[in-house]
Amino acid sequence: MRDWFTVDKEGLAKVLGRRGKAFAVLELIQNAWDAPGTTQVEVTLEPAPRGRTLLLVEDNSPEGFRDLTHAYTLFKESPKKVDPCKRGRFDVGEKLVLAICDWARISTTKGTLLFDRTGRHELQEKRATGSLVRCLVRMSRREMEDALAWTRKLLPPDGILTRINGESIATRPPAATFHAKLQTEKANAAGFLRRVERRTGIRLYEPSPGEPAMLYELGIPIVETGDKWHYDVAQKVPLTLDRESVAPSFLRDLRLAVFNQMHERIQAEEINSPWIEQVVAEKNCAPDAVRTYLDRRFSEKRVAYDPSDPEANKLAVSKGYTVVAGSMMSSGAWKNSKLAQAILPAGQVTPSPKPYSPDGPALKLAEDITAEMRDVERHAIDIAQEVLRREINVVFANDPQWAFSATYGPGQLTLNVGRLGRSWFSLSQNRREINALLIHEFGHEYSLDHLSQEYHEALCRIGAAMVEMAARPGSRPAPPPAAANHA
Repeated sequence: MRDWFTVDKEGLAKVLGRRGKAFAVLELIQNAWDAPGTTQVEVTLEPAPRGRTLLLVEDNSPEGFRDLTHAYTLFKESPKKVDPCKRGRFDVGEKLVLAICDWARISTTKGTLLFDRTGRHELQEKRATGSLVRCLVRMSRREMEDALAWTRKLLPPDGILTRINGESIATRPPAATFHAKLQTEKANAAGFLRRVERRTGIRLYEPSPGEPAMLYELGIPIVETGDKWHYDVAQKVPLTLDRESVAPSFLRDLRLAVFNQMHERIQAEEINSPWIEQVVAEKNCAPDAVRTYLDRRFSEKRVAYDPSDPEANKLAVSKGYTVVAGSMMSSGAWKNSKLAQAILPAGQVTPSPKPYSPDGPALKLAEDITAEMRDVERHAIDIAQEVLRREINVVFANDPQWAFSATYGPGQLTLNVGRLGRSWFSLSQNRREINALLIHEFGHEYSLDHLSQEYHEALCRIGAAMVEMAARPGSRPAPPPAAANHA
């Protein structure tokens, strides 16, 4: 009986040519790592005549190849399919390598196979332990150097010494190790590969200088990510047949798990990275991670732009807050920020004064007016007559829940004892802070907008006029400055 189809070795070699030749070395190394009981893998690449490279990969697995026919049968049922912690699943690795070889010899505990121009030959020679793949690959000197560069990116498994041309691959200490639930591939009872979710280990590594961050499957580099760390996933990664790309949904979930775990180690200059912008909008982004994102990007003093209270946004800026507009984050990031209560509207943080609004709540007035409070009242009236050229009325409120220490409306200054505290009303001890508050509030005689040019110029005029008042004979020197707290 003839087979339904055959595979053209040269045609397959041409298809594989676009991948580069380094994959041949990595395929054989990963098979050696997966062999049961392997503790040592030796790899040799040597230049050969006519643009060829001699490649040898040897392991010390006690069992060697379980079935010698796996070396030449495409898509044969592989025991690796049912184990998510093994790298193979399609049983094509050695065959892809053979497609670009002039000759090859595979020796193992079950026998020896020789592939040459005349075909495939099965020999009776057997190794006592382990396997040795020796082949002449159509690989130029430049391609060989490229393959060697890829081997330096490998992350050998714990307990397996891996040497390339006699030099051990240096082990790297992980920057972090944690577990997360990710998609993988596993064969069901009928042998069909299915996507399943499984909790697995993830190791992060710092890329070497000039080295792009990559996604790894069990120590084998797969694709560049351009992210902050190398990601080494300790189970099968959902890949295309040619192992050149990964499912976007898998990479998204992996990045989300990394950000949820590592957000505190992201620096401010890295926070606008595309991978972070992607995951901060995902449904399962952790509240703490969202808060870190906002802290790093906008600072800890931040408010959301509040269209219902325009003056509150300006007040926020004047108090050193970053006002975050709607267009500055994606809709998903905004949703997560609000769910985490990580950013509040400006109207809740720096609300504009509304004590004189007809529908505003009634002020709670202070009942016990001290002599020191009366001194501040007379002081404010004197300054208003001098710098504003008008009579004012001073009202003492007593409401700690009211958001403002003081407000100024047309002809009325309100001082909130509940926020300022009674000890604040001491001209002998607190004159400079009192004057600073009066300058700020009296500026609203000319403009309510804290960020306007008119308000700025009013503060300058009022301050200059008060300096002249202080310079008159009989004035008292001001005490050291203290921080003012007013609207």
